[in-house]
Amino acid sequence: MLRDIRKNKIFNRRTLILGAGQSALAGILVLRLGYLQIWKHEEYSIQSDSNRIKPIINPAPRGMVFDRNGISLTKNDSNFRLLLYLDKKRNFSDIIEKLSQILDLSEEGKSIFLAKIKNARRKNIISLIDNLGWDDLARIETNSHLLPGISIESGIIRRYPYPQETAHFLGYVSLPSEKEIDDNEQALFMHPDFRIGKFGIEKSFDEVLRGKYGVKYVEVNVKEIPLRTLSTKQYSEGSRINLSIDFPLQKFATERIKDDVASVVVMDVKTGEILVYASSPSFDPNNFVEGVSKDYWKQLNDDPKKPLSNKPISALYPPGSTFKLMVALAALENKFNPATRVYCSGSYQLGKRTFHCWKEEGHGSLDLVSAIMHSCNTYFFTVANQLGHEKILEMAKRFGYGSKPDISIHGAKSGLIPSEEWKQKIFNQPWVKGDTLNTAIGQGNVLATPLQMAVITARIANGGIPIKPYLVKNQNIFKQYDELKSEPLVNSSYLKLVQEGMRRVVNEAGGTAYGKRIEVKGYEMAGKTGTSQVISKREKEMSSAEKEANANHAIFVGYAPVDNPKYAISVVVEHGKSGSMAAAPIAKDIFTELQGLNKIKS
Repeated sequence: MLRDIRKNKIFNRRTLILGAGQSALAGILVLRLGYLQIWKHEEYSIQSDSNRIKPIINPAPRGMVFDRNGISLTKNDSNFRLLLYLDKKRNFSDIIEKLSQILDLSEEGKSIFLAKIKNARRKNIISLIDNLGWDDLARIETNSHLLPGISIESGIIRRYPYPQETAHFLGYVSLPSEKEIDDNEQALFMHPDFRIGKFGIEKSFDEVLRGKYGVKYVEVNVKEIPLRTLSTKQYSEGSRINLSIDFPLQKFATERIKDDVASVVVMDVKTGEILVYASSPSFDPNNFVEGVSKDYWKQLNDDPKKPLSNKPISALYPPGSTFKLMVALAALENKFNPATRVYCSGSYQLGKRTFHCWKEEGHGSLDLVSAIMHSCNTYFFTVANQLGHEKILEMAKRFGYGSKPDISIHGAKSGLIPSEEWKQKIFNQPWVKGDTLNTAIGQGNVLATPLQMAVITARIANGGIPIKPYLVKNQNIFKQYDELKSEPLVNSSYLKLVQEGMRRVVNEAGGTAYGKRIEVKGYEMAGKTGTSQVISKREKEMSSAEKEANANHAIFVGYAPVDNPKYAISVVVEHGKSGSMAAAPIAKDIFTELQGLNKIKS
């Protein structure tokens, strides 16, 4: 019995120890659970949510761009994108193979998908198809269980409804380059919806048009594919931009020069607003939005007509006889008598060298106004030789030759006004009088862009007021004329003589553009024709092949109406041979449309 009592005591002691141990363990467990549930609740809740909930940047729709009439030149279209969430554990070849069978893709289509995956680099999402059609969408949804990592999501894509008319000034957006991703906010720049301005207004005002992105908080599965949107931080849409372009007139001008390699710039002579900015041939900026294909890029670059060339601001041409207006103004400012007559026999002798007038039989005796009207080389050779090149070039620079106009588009060139220092530096040769004569008729090394020619013409038409050109509407447009009109570039009496010569060019028999006049009273245009030499050979000295390949460029600058100038124009037709035959008719047609005369006729 004593033995039993002793056994019970031992058993009770052990039970007590065991119970105490269990109670201690239970206490520790309760404390741990309490610690995790109460003290660490927020931390682990956040970690849990971070695995289940993902913030996804939501790029803002780009701001719209409008013409002066409120016509939208851009669109933001809604679309469905086929996205692939990248995971190193997945066999992408199998996924693309299955996707190809579902969508009935060609080998080329498969290669494009695989190339996108290969070039993804740091991206964790890529867009395989950016504009998914309804049929393909239905096929993918039906077979989604076979396509791990594939997701269909809605998005926004930039579109250009008038590509041919707007490509060169509006430009385009496209996918960011690796450098652009490195230099900026990577999460935004790697988003499948994000595009960056690459050219034109889209590039110059990229940040303004881009707006401020929002954030979507989405619930994801274990493969991090979104299941549903939980909440959204709204984006701020990009700002609206209003251009000075008159789209109906832009469309008319684009159609008018579509068969030529040409450019047209039309400006308001007082506000500086650019109404027409046309460059032909054009291209389709929509083909760049998703990344340009190699074939289309090769097609554009191999085209001898250079459709990517932004001719109004970057193509350089000798201004030809349009430069004679600068010689005339320089002569008048230096007390040259405009009534002084010069006899043109068809050539001008300078030492042993003969300089030819374009009219081989000569123009006879001419004063300054009639010399402009007939575009007589001999007259301007004579004046330039007496005047010297410094005064001519100073006047040209004053009106805008050699200065790069800023119209908020990258790529503008300043042209060239040659000088003694320039020639010595480039050719290691001194300036000679022959250079002065070539410069006087806008040949040799004088170079200008079509936009510069339009600006200079506007300044001649408006009384010498140095207005600046604008493509984007702003407050300065309507103030600049009044602010600058007290500081004209030259005496108004000199300009009136030049304007009279330009009036006669178009409106009097014998003028170089008389056959292209506007015959409606009160709507007449004034102007100056020009022929820009491609090579320094006379036509009769060239072979047939040389004539075809090196035909002169045709130039016309002008303004309308004659009595109260409102608009200035420059037209350049590459290899058009003659300003009066190729460029002046285009100017006539555009001024006729601009002044509403086509509506009167109909």
